[in-house]
Formats: sequence, C-alpha cells, structure tokens
Amino acid sequence: MTPPPAVKAKDAKATPHQESRIALRSALGRFATGVTVISAQSADGHVHCMTVNSFASLSLDPPLILWTLRSQSARYHTFSKTHAFSVSVLAETQIDVARKHAMPPPDGFAHRDWKAFLGGCPIIEGASAHFICKGHTEVDKGDHVILIGEVTEFAEHHHPPLVFMGGKYYSGSSLKPL
Repeated sequence: MTPPPAVKAKDAKATPHQESRIALRSALGRFATGVTVISAQSADGHVHCMTVNSFASLSLDPPLILWTLRSQSARYHTFSKTHAFSVSVLAETQIDVARKHAMPPPDGFAHRDWKAFLGGCPIIEGASAHFICKGHTEVDKGDHVILIGEVTEFAEHHHPPLVFMGGKYYSGSSLKPL
C-alpha cells in the first residue's frame, strides 16, 4: 500500500532554514512535553531553580537523562558547574511553580528557606517524579548546551503530570490512552 502524499500547509516554507525563528518555535511547540524544574545548590548555599521542558531520558544502562540550557543564559554557569542537580517533574497542580521558576531570582533562594531535599539536592515538593543526578557530560551545540546527568536516585509519585504544548499548560490527568 502506498502512503498518501505529504500535505503542505499553505503558509509553510519549503525548508526549516527558511522558517523565521518565531515560526520555527511555533512548529516545535506542537510537540507536547512534560514540565520540569531543575534545581541545584551552589557553593554559597543558595538554591537555584529553573523551569525546563527540554528534559528527556537518554539511557537506562547507565541511567542517563538530558536537558538543554541556552549557552548565553545567566544561569548557565550555575548549572554547568554543579556536581549534582535534581529534576522535579511537575504535577498538573503546579502551574504556579512552573511560572515562578521560569524567571527565578538571579541570586537563587536562601538555603534556609528551602524545605525539601532528596539525596542532598533541593526538590519541588508535590511533584510527579524526582531524579537526583550527578553531572556527566556537556555538549555545546548551536545556541544551547546539552547537559547530561547520571541518575543516582529517583522517586515516583502518583500525581498526574503537567503538560506543555503550543505555549499553554495542560492537565496530565485528562490525557486519554488510545
């Protein structure tokens, strides 16, 4: 059976190289992702967090995950120099947490004000899952750096996840299996 011909949208460009950054971002936004908060504690004792949706599993043996960070980000040095970090997969009730850590304070949060830790790393309470990672590898590509972490500890909770697509948040509990 021959597959149907590819359908081209009226306003689509011929190649990704011809797409504007805004149009490319919009097209990439059609891929639904989970929402995570990456957290680490710096040498000065402050907790640094950022909302990230570029998180992905990489390998089960060894257990590796990856996430990306813009290389020109003010938070690049904090996260690229840390030896350990956590990934909190946010629950559907944590939209406010996602927004709060999308633009966290540049100096981080005082350690004494942070309440939840797992394996010595700060975590977000009430999340769907937590991964504690030690820094493994950095790969510099384009305008981002791929940060690879080795999972040393994890916890799974039964909270439906928060989902992000097309610039909007969605409830993970409303996802229907096909």
